[in-house]
Amino acid sequence: MKRYLFLSFTLCILLFACKKDSESPTPETKFQLKLNGTVTTFNVNSATLIRSTATDEKRLDIVGTSEDGQTVFIITVGEETASGDGVSVGKHDVRLFNDDDPLTPEDESIDTDAYVTLSFYSGSTLVTDTYAENGDITITGDDESAHTVSGNFQQTLASLTGGTDYTISEGSFNNIQYTVVN
Repeated sequence: MKRYLFLSFTLCILLFACKKDSESPTPETKFQLKLNGTVTTFNVNSATLIRSTATDEKRLDIVGTSEDGQTVFIITVGEETASGDGVSVGKHDVRLFNDDDPLTPEDESIDTDAYVTLSFYSGSTLVTDTYAENGDITITGDDESAHTVSGNFQQTLASLTGGTDYTISEGSFNNIQYTVVN
């Protein structure tokens, strides 16, 4: 009888231990956006929250490569605090970067807490233009204990070098899992 009771108890423990927690969404490995009107899906290469207690700031970077392997897109959100294992829920503005004159000691760019980087492969070389950026990245959720983040974004990128301008619309990422680096 003890053997059957022990087996029943063990079976119950195994069933409950294997039960999936329905409150924790599965982390995603992709994000999507419209690039000049064309829907493009990106596979997440890395997602990191880098904290610096020395400068009391942190930065979230989500790096993705398009499914065709030709485009790299990086979403960056920074904050002027090193506390916490996530970024603040809410809108993070992306403002115009002014040209920085290398002949002056001042940094002529406007301080911003968010930006994106758009790069394209030309053969085996990754080419990144410099853009004046305007738009926003809105963090809609950040689970600091699970290290997952969700949000949406839209941008206009005007080439500062005479290259192509881009409109990014309907950008979204959901439950992207990130690593915290101190």
